[in-house]
Amino acid sequence: MERQNHVLSTIVLTVGLVFFGTGGYMYIEGWPLDDALYMTIITMATVGYGEVHQVSDTGRIFTIFLIVMGVGYFMYVVGLIVQFLVEDRIRVILGRRKLEIQIAKLKDHYIICGYGRIGRVLAAYLTERYLNVVVIENDACRQEKMDEDGVLYLIGEATDENLLIKAGIKKAKGLLTGVATAADNVFLTLIAKQLY
Repeated sequence: MERQNHVLSTIVLTVGLVFFGTGGYMYIEGWPLDDALYMTIITMATVGYGEVHQVSDTGRIFTIFLIVMGVGYFMYVVGLIVQFLVEDRIRVILGRRKLEIQIAKLKDHYIICGYGRIGRVLAAYLTERYLNVVVIENDACRQEKMDEDGVLYLIGEATDENLLIKAGIKKAKGLLTGVATAADNVFLTLIAKQLY
């Protein structure tokens, strides 16, 4: 909602500045709409193409004012873009960190490799019995589903030893694997047995 308000206010501010500048040139200099609009855009964007027509002293003062407003406006827009990027990144980092802290505290939990149809059913079955579950899923598209279901998860390949250690394989009660191929399931079982 806040993001939509920022986008809406940016659009309104853009239109307002363009109308203000265009109206100002039309009133002060008596220019036609197309010349006034063109002068407003190149002034606000500070591209420096030069004046459309000779500008009066009052027009110069208005142009200076429009340049300051245009630069301030663009700094505001750049600030918003940076804020969106940084906030999203921080939210992702903090979310991941929180999950990793929760996973590190677990003991006697179950690790489910793969959150497809079978993995999701297994996770629901175990959590209904108040057992702790950590899911390892390599498809980031399923992240939203795991968030909805409220399970702890790690994104990556289940055959990655470091990821299994991060999931707490050494403190886990069991590992359930439902990855795509039988070969991966066997390989995963061997790795888990070696680590635990």
